Amino acid sequence: MLRLAGFTGAPILSALAPFIILPVVSRIVGDEGWANFSAGQSIGILGMVGVLFGWSIVGPVRVARAPSAQARAVILHESIRSRLLTSLIAVPAAGVATFLVSGSSYRLESVAVAVAMTIGGLTPAWFCIGQGNPRGLMIFDALPKLAASLVSLPILALTGQVLWYPVLLLVFTVPAYVIHARLTAHGAILGDAEPRGLFAVLRTLVPTAAIDATGNAYGSTAIPIATAGLSAPDASSFASTDRVYRIGTLVVVALANAFQAWVLESDVTDPRRRHRGALAAHMALGVLGGIAIALLGPWATGLVFGADVAAQPLPSALFGIAFFCISTATPMIRNLLIPADRFRTVFAATVCAAAVGLVVMIVGSAAGSAVIVSLGVAASELTALAVLSVPAILVYRALPHHETGGSGA
Repeated sequence: MLRLAGFTGAPILSALAPFIILPVVSRIVGDEGWANFSAGQSIGILGMVGVLFGWSIVGPVRVARAPSAQARAVILHESIRSRLLTSLIAVPAAGVATFLVSGSSYRLESVAVAVAMTIGGLTPAWFCIGQGNPRGLMIFDALPKLAASLVSLPILALTGQVLWYPVLLLVFTVPAYVIHARLTAHGAILGDAEPRGLFAVLRTLVPTAAIDATGNAYGSTAIPIATAGLSAPDASSFASTDRVYRIGTLVVVALANAFQAWVLESDVTDPRRRHRGALAAHMALGVLGGIAIALLGPWATGLVFGADVAAQPLPSALFGIAFFCISTATPMIRNLLIPADRFRTVFAATVCAAAVGLVVMIVGSAAGSAVIVSLGVAASELTALAVLSVPAILVYRALPHHETGGSGA
C-alpha cells in the first residue's frame, strides 16, 4: 500500500503539472493556437518515445530483476549512452514535424514544447519504477515538472508569452536527470563492470522500441491528424478531449508503476494472486475513469480550458471506451507478456491497433469529422485489448500457484 501511494502520488503530480499551466495556455493562444500547441505536445510524446527507444518497456523489468546496485548502474549507463544517441535524431525530427503540421498561430511555441517534451525521454522515471523507488520518481521526475509549471504560471499570466513554459521545463528537468545519473551510475558504483557496446544495446532494444513506437503511432498522432484535417474550432475541441484522456492515462501508468515491481518480485509464492489484484485494480480504474471522461469531459474541459474549446459529448464517450480498454490492457502487457518475452505478441497487437486506428482517424480527418477521429482512437485500443487478451490468459495460466488445503489459491 505504501508503494501504491508513492507510485500513484508522483505520476499524479506529473499529471497535475501540465494541468496547472494548460488552462492559462489555452486562453492565451485561442482556439487556433490551442490545436497547434496540443499537436506540439503530442508530437513531443512521440519524440520522447524515440529517445527512450524501448527502455520504458524493458528497462523496469531489467532493473527489477537486477541482483545488485552495480548491475543496476550498468543498465542505467547503457541506457544513458543509447538515449543520448537517439535524442540526436528524435529532437530535430520532433521540431520539424511540429513545424510542418502546425498552422501559423503560435508555431514557434508549438515547436518549442515538442522539443522540450522530446528531451523528456532522458528521464530516469522508468529506472525508479524498476527499483520500486517512488521517492526517486518524485524527486527526479515529478517535482521538476511541477516546479516548471508553478514558476511558468505567473510568468505566462503576466507576459502572455507561452514560450516561457518549454524553456522552464528544460531548465528544471534536465539538471534533475543529470543529478540522478551522477548518483546512480557514477564510476564508484559501476566499478569494474563492463557495459555492453552502444550498438549491441540498440540491437537488443529493437523489439521493444518497435512495440513502443507502433503503439504511440496511434496513441499520440490523433491530435496532429485532427489538426491537419478539421476546422480550427473542431480541432481545438478534439484536442481538449484528448488532453483529458491523456491526463487520465497517466493515472493508468501510475497504477501500473505501483504494481509492476510488486507483481514481478522473484520470491513471490503466489504470483497469480498478485496478477489478479493488479488486473482487477486496472479494470476498476478503467470503468470509473471511462465513465468520468464520457459524462464529465465536456463540462470539465469547458471549465478548465474555456467554453470555446470544450469537448463534445460523443467524442468524450468514445474516449471513455478507449480509456477502459487501455487501462485493462496495460497490466497484460507490462506484467504478463513482456516479462514472458512475448514481444512478438505485443508487437502484433500494436500493429493491428495502429492499422485499424490510423485508417479510421485519417478517414475522419479527411471527412472533417471529430467523431470519426475519436472512433479511431476507441477502435485502436479495443483492437489491442482483443488481440492481447487470449495470450495474456495463457501466460497467466502457466504461472505457478500456491496450494492451500488441496485447492488452488
